[in-house]
Amino acid sequence: MASRGPRPGAGLQRGGSVREAADRVSSPTVAAAGSSPAAAARYAGRLLILAALALAVSVIGRVSAAADHATLAETLAAIAERRGLYGLGGGGRVLAGMALVAGAWFLLRTWIIRQRLGTPLVPYLLAAAGVGLAVSGAGVIALAAAPDVGGTAAEALDGVHWIAGKIGFVAAGLALLTAARYQWKVGGQLRRIAPVSAVIGLAMQFIWIDAATIMHPIVGTGFFVWLLVVGAMLTTGRVERHFTAMVTASATRGRSHAG
Repeated sequence: MASRGPRPGAGLQRGGSVREAADRVSSPTVAAAGSSPAAAARYAGRLLILAALALAVSVIGRVSAAADHATLAETLAAIAERRGLYGLGGGGRVLAGMALVAGAWFLLRTWIIRQRLGTPLVPYLLAAAGVGLAVSGAGVIALAAAPDVGGTAAEALDGVHWIAGKIGFVAAGLALLTAARYQWKVGGQLRRIAPVSAVIGLAMQFIWIDAATIMHPIVGTGFFVWLLVVGAMLTTGRVERHFTAMVTASATRGRSHAG
């Protein structure tokens, strides 16, 4: 990551020379950070992959518990019979949420965000999604730990699980929609991913519509794959290389125009 000093990205943001931004990206400090195993982007990528795997565990636990019923009473009865599986689903959600929050924290510390080549809105939205998923998962665990609870307490826990999960899903979709714009701008493999990001992100906004319930497993699978692909690209340094190429190309065009 870039060392402290003049604010990174000033050349791009305030009409300065794009060449200056390119020089900062190719500086020894940035280059060393980009190749370090401890780079923020690498950690962010691994955490996105962890979030995807945890979500898969959550889905497996919830589906295996077969506790999705029309009434809360039926749901509680099913939870009592498969408490471990239902709790596993909640634990997966909590872990996925925590991984998203931590991944967002590292994304905010990448040179891509610090130099304003990407927007901090994406990690902020991913963090919001992580909080929603973690709270939803905590509600699931609470129901699994005390399936005999009834009345107002059960309704409150079920309500927290329901609303927090949907808010988290919507926030994640908004993150994908926002990311799509920058993926398109950067080009390369990221440009090919951009339309998929936009479609998945838009579809995730329909989580509130009961008529779209049949789409939810498909959209959820798409989000799972997106986390794996983008996480792998961050972990292997492909995202950084694409942004570096964009800055270098802009600097080259600036030099040719100046000449």
